[in-house]
Amino acid sequence: MIQLYNVHKRYENGVVALHDVTLRVREGEMVFLTGPSGAGKSTLIRLLLCTERGSEGQILIGGRNIHALRDDSVPFLRRNFGVVFQDFRLIGRRNVRENVAIGMEILGLPRKDIERRTEQLLEALGIAHRGAAFPRDLSGGEAQRVAIARALVNEPAILLCDEPTGNLDPTLSREIIDLLSEVNRRGTTVLVATHDAALIERYGCRTLTLEGGRLTLDRPRRDAVGLEASGLGASAVGTASAAAPPGREATQEPAEAP
Repeated sequence: MIQLYNVHKRYENGVVALHDVTLRVREGEMVFLTGPSGAGKSTLIRLLLCTERGSEGQILIGGRNIHALRDDSVPFLRRNFGVVFQDFRLIGRRNVRENVAIGMEILGLPRKDIERRTEQLLEALGIAHRGAAFPRDLSGGEAQRVAIARALVNEPAILLCDEPTGNLDPTLSREIIDLLSEVNRRGTTVLVATHDAALIERYGCRTLTLEGGRLTLDRPRRDAVGLEASGLGASAVGTASAAAPPGREATQEPAEAP
């Protein structure tokens, strides 16, 4: 699903954000990406989304080399992704329903389909009663649930989450990761960038560690414990296959093509 081969990212000021990173995330996996501030986590996500380009190496999404994409092909690539950010990035002048619906409106889907899918996700995420509220009126947990609903609305194959619990307290953080875990169990590949060691330990997902732009550890998945029911139904996020097997130890040798 996601493959990086010897990826480097150097900026014009000489800063090296990523150095010779090779990794593979299989379809259906849920993976934590961790490391200290400045380790390269957000840079890696920006490269996957093609908001920045790598300096060397190859990145494959679904077997397609994104470095070879023309600029006018990038929006089509991004349809494979849903993205959740630490700061929510909701549109202040739009209410909850309108924030969730905007992606479908951009694609020109029929109004009835937009309304059905929006209500379906808001109900599944436990925020249907806040549909008419504006971002300024939401708690942090509610705002992040809206952001997740917006990210899932077009049924992406991959969900990228950049510090999605960074502004939340521990209880709300667990609720959000429970939701992401349920999304993953329905078949979506989920990559979560976080520096929260307690969450990583609690959920036991495969964990990739970046330090100074280098991939220093690839810890395999262990059985997750203590997950709380989220109530996120299959009708909301699809019925794709269960998570794939755990990843291998960190290596600089490229993985074979899927």
